[in-house]
This record gives sequence, C-alpha cells and structure tokens, in this order.
Amino acid sequence: MLKSMRKKASIMASCMLLLFTVAACSSEGGNNPKATEGAGNTPEAVNETASVYPENGLPKDEKVTLKFAYWENGMAREWIDYAIDTFTQKFPNVSFVTTYSPTIKTITGTKIAAGNDDDMFDIFSYVLPSPGDAVNLANGGKLEPQDDLWERKAYDGNGKTLRELAQSGAADTNDKINGKTYAMPIVLSGTGLYFNKSLFEENGWNQNPKTWDEFLKLVDDIKAKDMIPITYPGKYPDYLYYSFGFHKFFERAESRGNLKAFDSDYREYKTPYYASPESIDMHNRIYELGKKGTFPQGVAALSHTQSQMQLLQGHAAMVSTGIWVENEMKDSTPEGFRWGYMSVPTGDSPDDTNWIRQAARGQYYIWAAKPELNKKWAKEFIVWMWNLDVQQQLGEKAGSVPIRSDYMSDQTRAEQLPGVIKETMAFMSANNTRSESGSRNVTLSDPGAEQAKKLVLEALNNIASGKQEPESVLREAEDLLKKAVAAQK
Repeated sequence: MLKSMRKKASIMASCMLLLFTVAACSSEGGNNPKATEGAGNTPEAVNETASVYPENGLPKDEKVTLKFAYWENGMAREWIDYAIDTFTQKFPNVSFVTTYSPTIKTITGTKIAAGNDDDMFDIFSYVLPSPGDAVNLANGGKLEPQDDLWERKAYDGNGKTLRELAQSGAADTNDKINGKTYAMPIVLSGTGLYFNKSLFEENGWNQNPKTWDEFLKLVDDIKAKDMIPITYPGKYPDYLYYSFGFHKFFERAESRGNLKAFDSDYREYKTPYYASPESIDMHNRIYELGKKGTFPQGVAALSHTQSQMQLLQGHAAMVSTGIWVENEMKDSTPEGFRWGYMSVPTGDSPDDTNWIRQAARGQYYIWAAKPELNKKWAKEFIVWMWNLDVQQQLGEKAGSVPIRSDYMSDQTRAEQLPGVIKETMAFMSANNTRSESGSRNVTLSDPGAEQAKKLVLEALNNIASGKQEPESVLREAEDLLKKAVAAQK
C-alpha cells in the first residue's frame, strides 16, 4: 500500500514538473513575439490551447490596465480610439484608462515630478514640459528602450519585421537619445509651404519653383496682387523653420560641395552650427525675404490657427506649417479649397536637390518602473499601431503619412489619403528631393544649448520682418552652444 502511494506521488510530481515546464516555455515567447496566425507566422513553440496568445506569447488570463496619456492635437482622437478599440477586442484582458488633453505635457510633467510610479502613466505622449526632459528621464533610467520593436514582426506584415516594412530611412533617422530609440515612430511627418491650388491656378503662379530666383519671382508675383506671400505663427516662430530650417542647411551644404563634412558635424553636434556658413546663408535669405515684405506685419501676434486662417480666408498665399494642417483645419476649410504643397528651393539649378523636412516621428514613451507585463503590453500596443487598418486611420483621420512602405500598394487605400499627403507625395515624385529628420547621434543636456536656441528664436521674427540682420545673434548663440558642448564633454 505504502509503495503504491509513493508510486502515485512520484507520477503526480512528474506531471506537475511537466506542467510547469510547458508553462515556462510558453511564457518565454513574450520576449520575442511573432506575427499573427492569419499572416502564417504562428509560433511553433506555442500551444494553441495554452492560456497565452499565439500571436505574442502573452498570458490571456492576466488582466492588465494601461494608463495612457494622449496629446490631443491636430491629429485629433478618432484614430487612437480606433486603435484602442480594435486592440482591446483582440486582447480583451487588456484595458485602457486614457487621459486626453491638448496640454498633456503639463499633466505628465506633474506626475513625473510627484515621483509616484503607481500613479504614473504606463504609456504617454512624447511631448514633455521642457525639451531636455526626455534626455534626463532616459539618462535616469526612467524610460523603457524600444529598439527591440524594430525586429518585431507586424501583426499583418506577412512575416516581415517593422524595420523591413518601414519607409526608407525611417529606422535610421527616427529620434534617438544617446543612440537608443525610446519612442517608436508610427507615422512620418512632413513640413513646408502649403497653399490653395485653385488660387495659384487662377493667378498663373508657379506651383513648383525650381530655383531660389524662381521662388523670389513667385513672392513678387503674389505681392503684386496685394496679398501676403507667406504667413506663419509668430507666437511660435520655429514654424518658420518648417520651411527654412536645418534641412535647408543640408541643402546649402550640398550645393557648396560640403555635405559630407556638414552631415558629420551636425550628427555629432560639432560647432560651428548657428554660425556655420550654411546657417548664416539661410538666415540671410529669411532676412532678404523680410526686407521684401514677404511675411505679415504684426506676425509676432499670430497663433498657428490664425496664420492658417489667413491662408484659408485668402489673405495669404502660403503658410509655413506641417502636413497635419488639412486635418487640423478641416472644420474651417471653405468648400472647394484644394491643398497644394511645395518645399522652398535654394539652389541655382533646377537639378539641385530640394531637401524636405520629414521625419519618422516617435510618439509614445513607456515608463520603465512599471510591471514587466504592463510594459510588454504597452509595446504590443505600439506594434499594433503599425497595422494597415490603423495606418489607414492615421492617414485619413489624422492627416499623417503612413510609415509602412507597402501602404500605397493598394490603390483604393491610397486614394483615401487626404489631399495634402497626396500633394506632398506628388511633389516628391516630380522633383529631386531628399528627406531630413534632423536626428543627431549626440544629445546635449547642458542648459546652454537651450539658451542658444531660445536666443535665435526670439530674434527670428525681427529677422523675418527685415528689422534685424541675423549674423550677430547667430554668433552670440554659437558662443553659448560651444560652452554647452564643452560642458557636455
């Protein structure tokens, strides 16, 4: 009898050991999830009847609530609500508590300052109270790295990784901190000059100037009609750099045969930057345009919506802003308004490269001090945003350029994109263009770097009004930047 009981106990122990071994093997799949079964990529090691999802190896029976901070801006809310709804339908054990706000950076900043990891958001928008906050958080180990997501297989990518599906250069030019990705991009963003195509056609204005001289003639032609050639929000003067900023420094460097050296210096934050020949050249061009009366009088008082309304109401011919403008202003756009796009040419030859400010935009940080399961599900949600149906929502409802290179393969889907995005793609097809995100390999946390940037931005409206020559303030900013670089070393 005793021998029989011992034998049964031994068999039971062996069964229990086997169960634990199977469970452990199933759980390991969560660190390297595969694509969906529908895409033909079900992990072979995952038992279909086990209590984990075959798509990612994460447990089905453990409920997780993700606290999510969403920046309510020109991209609106419809797309993110769709993403959350479809994600929670697929994974019903996951729920979201979402905070929507146009001033989400203030809310997030308050939580960060409070230092309560339990109360902090699991996943939150990249906008923070101060430009250096993300660097400080990353250096302090507060942000979860997301580099591993580039090698994740998409849920509907036929076995391809996000890196393989991304638009060309997206994985290399997305914003990084000390060489690491802390906010995975989900869309591309673009900026430049946006205009009313119908107005340009009525007046016979050049919709695609190929050289700087042709662009100056366009400005003169518009002025001859007693219209503001270009408007921008002087309350946020960096909007002017959306058309005349760092990407044009690269353009001037290439024109001068100095592209390789400039690119290397820029990426590594080597000086000079503000006082470089490329920077001085472009700021002098802004000053030249200012003296011609290109920009509105009293521009310093304009908000971004006010400047965009100047375009929609026919007071200005062009506005310097971002590709989200169509979605942001959809409720104020007159019937029949047709969006057009151009990137300012600065070269002397029509064959010169026209550089466009375009970037793979990182969107959401993950708080590192959260439970591992929460962080894994937060990463799953970011991968979910790469699904083609979510990307379609981002294009149609949020006015963003889909990040997936296979998006345009479906003609019906491509036709649903907003006019601004289609016009941008058409411009890029018709011209010798190159995109630049402004990403750097080095991040400066010394306050001198921010002081230099602020100094130039505070002078920009006066430069654009033709009231202040730019070189002296650029050299003053350069001195601040040199000290910041030295302090960083």
